[in-house]
Amino acid sequence: MEREEPYRGTTTKTVTTICPFCGCGCGISLEAKDNTIVRCRPDKDSPVNRGTLCARGSYGYDFVHSSERLIQPLIKVNGSFKESSWEEALGLVATEMGRIKGTDGPESLAVIGSPRCTNEENYLLQRFARCVLGTNNVDNGSRLYSAASRQGIGWSLGSPRTTGSLESFEQSDAILVVGADPASSAPLVGYAIKRAVRYRGAKLILIDPRGTKLTAFAHLWLKPKVGTDVALLNGLARSIISEGLMDEEFVTRRTDNFEVFRRSLETYTLELAEGITGVSSQDIRTAAEVFATAKRASIVFGKGVTQHLNGTDAVMALANLAMLTGNIGHGSGGIYALQGDSNGQGACDMGVLPSFLPGYQLAEDPQTLKRFADRWGKCDPTGPSLTALEMIKQVREGRIKAMYIVGENPAAAFPGATLVKEALGSLNFLVVQDIFLTETARLATVVLPAASFAEKEGTFTNFEGRVQRLQKVIGPVGQSLPDSEIVLRLAKKMGSPMPYSSLAQIMDEIEQVVPFYESTGYTDPEMKDIYRAGFGNPPPGTGRLHGGQFPSRFGRFSPVQYVPKRKPPQDGYPLTLITGTSLYQFGSGSRTSRASRLNRFLPEAPVDISNIDASHLRINEGDRVKIVSPSGQINAKARITDTVTEGMLFVPIAFPESPVNALFDIDLDPQSKTPGMKVCHVRLERIEPHG
Repeated sequence: MEREEPYRGTTTKTVTTICPFCGCGCGISLEAKDNTIVRCRPDKDSPVNRGTLCARGSYGYDFVHSSERLIQPLIKVNGSFKESSWEEALGLVATEMGRIKGTDGPESLAVIGSPRCTNEENYLLQRFARCVLGTNNVDNGSRLYSAASRQGIGWSLGSPRTTGSLESFEQSDAILVVGADPASSAPLVGYAIKRAVRYRGAKLILIDPRGTKLTAFAHLWLKPKVGTDVALLNGLARSIISEGLMDEEFVTRRTDNFEVFRRSLETYTLELAEGITGVSSQDIRTAAEVFATAKRASIVFGKGVTQHLNGTDAVMALANLAMLTGNIGHGSGGIYALQGDSNGQGACDMGVLPSFLPGYQLAEDPQTLKRFADRWGKCDPTGPSLTALEMIKQVREGRIKAMYIVGENPAAAFPGATLVKEALGSLNFLVVQDIFLTETARLATVVLPAASFAEKEGTFTNFEGRVQRLQKVIGPVGQSLPDSEIVLRLAKKMGSPMPYSSLAQIMDEIEQVVPFYESTGYTDPEMKDIYRAGFGNPPPGTGRLHGGQFPSRFGRFSPVQYVPKRKPPQDGYPLTLITGTSLYQFGSGSRTSRASRLNRFLPEAPVDISNIDASHLRINEGDRVKIVSPSGQINAKARITDTVTEGMLFVPIAFPESPVNALFDIDLDPQSKTPGMKVCHVRLERIEPHG
């Protein structure tokens, strides 16, 4: 790889802001000259990353200056886009949305927001959906990875949020990592785990069928069969109880439903768990002892848990373990759900969800809706409250007629890419608001150019629940506008102006209606040391939730049973493919694929193949291969490795030329409506070189 020399000239502006990629929320210092970002450094004063930064954060920013940025509104005429003014574009959107609302009802409209938009933008968007369009069909892209976390943790602990801070997490004596590769997906968490192991002697237990960058640091590595997490976690719980290792005082004083939970495990022997998972009963017993006897133990989990069809059950099983061992509510233990995007937590906190208003207040509760209507004015949303993938289904059935998609790329990020594209292309009217002409934007009637993270103000909430300030570094590119400004202009065009003249005014309202955003302190220009992560506004620096009591008074044990939900292999598809995250590409790839410096590290999608499978299929390192599933096919570059076992493949997401999500059908976890996007059955074919 040719090395690119760093910028060595002088700069005219330096601004501290937040990294736009994963949910860690690292502080970065961006340096600019002549309205161009020329350098990115870690913010040494950030309470989150404390002067460290991964490759993605360091080199991924130059998508901001891509020649492919949208610079003015576009309207599709006779199948081709023509440039438009804001007045014309917003006028057309207002007219068509109003017409469809009038003829087909507000339930025929749907809105998808973004975990990459700020809190203020997301708050405005859900209000626009509910009060201007009149629909509860509003969701955001974090549905793909965090809905099972919200539902499982929310049911068990009463608040759908991570329970501690990174600072306290690093003091753990035992760390259980389940279905996550934080070294790639959330590098700051990966760094913290390595430091805890190296310098504090913490014992790391990995539960993952695939080897990762943390494998070398593990005290124990349990490799269950794909999709059997619930069985393994129940086995751990059974062992903790039967060996007398549970925290009886915590369970008695702080939890409910334990006896029902205990009885549900009576027939759940370690031998049964071994038979289901392939993990030996001795390894299950050892892992249970290491975790339960640690003074302070933490659980970290990611998409490898949540993106299965039993993901919600698996999250509740993890919460059971945390409560069983008393690792909730004290400074250095807890349960940590990794967020896939920079503001995945905030988008949900702001109510960009079909069933919840801001602060996870039920959208269908008449009294709650009245409280918001008293503040917002007329607001009476109707319709079935559809999640993102349910919207796509109803588009295909002809019930959803128009959609407004902000900062999200369903045509590339959602499973069943062919079906999703067909559905979006069949809409009567599609508006897409983004920084690039993405796969989704190409299907739109109107495309609205948005400002990037470096060109606007606002706040992000990281996976800890820490609210941090996003600050403007450069001016918008071309005629692009911040998402908040576009939503406000559109609301006014539709005859329902919103009474906000500044972002601070929006955050003031958020502080009043979202319980755990009280006294966020937006007016503090730095927003340092702000930690508002839970109910009851814990004092800054406490770094934990549930230290006194749970929001619902007691933590709730949930009996969950392993029920096989994976589709059995079909003839002709003998291999099991697992998806995950690369350090060098992210999301749908719309940003990182346009970050020239980052792209040099990993320019095309690899597929990890075991030595045995490579030998059988006569595939060599670097060969071009075709991966085929019943739902689609992609090409990739062979990477022969011992991190996967015989019969298993691994492909990272976010490579636009190899959209791995196209290999999946649209199957949903019945509880959280999270799509199953973690594993599918495929075959592998070597592509013969031409000539």
